[in-house]
Amino acid sequence: MKVKQQTLQSFEFILSEEDDEKFFSYLDKNEPLLKGNVLMFSGKTISENIKEVLKEKSICFFHKNCELIMKKKGVIKLPNISVEDALETIKRGEEEVKVKEKKRGENIREVIEKPIRSGTFIKTKNDLIILSQINSGSEIEVAGNIELFGTVNGRIVCGGTYMLIRDIGENGYIIFNGIILEKDRFKSRKAKLLKLDKSNKLIVEEL
Repeated sequence: MKVKQQTLQSFEFILSEEDDEKFFSYLDKNEPLLKGNVLMFSGKTISENIKEVLKEKSICFFHKNCELIMKKKGVIKLPNISVEDALETIKRGEEEVKVKEKKRGENIREVIEKPIRSGTFIKTKNDLIILSQINSGSEIEVAGNIELFGTVNGRIVCGGTYMLIRDIGENGYIIFNGIILEKDRFKSRKAKLLKLDKSNKLIVEEL
């Protein structure tokens, strides 16, 4: 017997018997995001319709019939973070701005000027600034803060204390501290500052 320990990202759904239509509506909007994760269903059972659709789409799922002890993922909070540089960049519009890595105490801000191509995977524990568009098929995971100045059509996961973003494209998916951002709220090209309040409720400030 071989035993392998793996870290999986999952989504938990608590459904009643009348929630099938709501689930299918959610699945239609977020299928590319869900395909890379495991779906957990809480409740008495999963409807046969849901099972059949998930099998057809090759999405992993299981029915959680026991209490799981989940380790809460800690959010990396970076002290003395300022968004002054990012706001100044936004004010300059589409002007080409070259920024080098800057140290703030022990914190490093990484900067990417070129477009993020499809198939690119980026993972960093530092803050990240991206000055160009993020293309469909790319993935970015950032433990720190992220500042995005181009349209997002890739998949982004951010665990920092804030995000700066302009808009999310048709193929873009963003998760900020476990919250999936609704694309309809990010259609305008105006810069927006995202953060969480004390109760972990998402706050979006248009700049």
